[in-house]
Amino acid sequence: MKQFKISTLVMCCLAAMSFTLLVSTVLCSCSKDEEYNPQPSSTILNSLLVSISESGKPINYEEMLANKEFSVIEKVSKREAKIDITDYERTKVFRFSVDLPDINSMVFNKDRTEASGKVSLAMNIKGTKLPMHVNFSFTSSKDAMHMYGGNCIRIKSIEYDNKTIYPTEKMGINSIKIKYDGNNTIIEPLF
Repeated sequence: MKQFKISTLVMCCLAAMSFTLLVSTVLCSCSKDEEYNPQPSSTILNSLLVSISESGKPINYEEMLANKEFSVIEKVSKREAKIDITDYERTKVFRFSVDLPDINSMVFNKDRTEASGKVSLAMNIKGTKLPMHVNFSFTSSKDAMHMYGGNCIRIKSIEYDNKTIYPTEKMGINSIKIKYDGNNTIIEPLF
């Protein structure tokens, strides 16, 4: 009889703990803050290569990265992009992936086969913040739900200083160059 009472007590405690855990999980997952939900796609072309020259001279990429003199922060999520250095067609460049637009900010056509979206970010070069918008285009086959690889999201253009820049795109890789002198900044396609 004692064993039955102890078993019942243990089961009641476990049930109470499970209920508390369930309620805590539900309450913690309910938030007024909107979560970032990127536009899903089977093909994603969001890499951006950035070449920088300062007063007409190439910069030391390793030194800039080590001294945290180059960064990219997405404005809404406040996430900082992971940046590395690579050689692209015999040119040293910074490389990072731009966050995809949130699915709730995408503007679709009537049959949902095309859409556009925008991501605002701030590029920081030696303390100078360059606010810009990266425009994305999304295309989808009408049968995309039934096949793999039926849709694609890619960088279309970049808006900076009331100008629209169309990055050089080669094999799905987007690239720009920035001419920087501390006062004036010019962004243009890499090649």
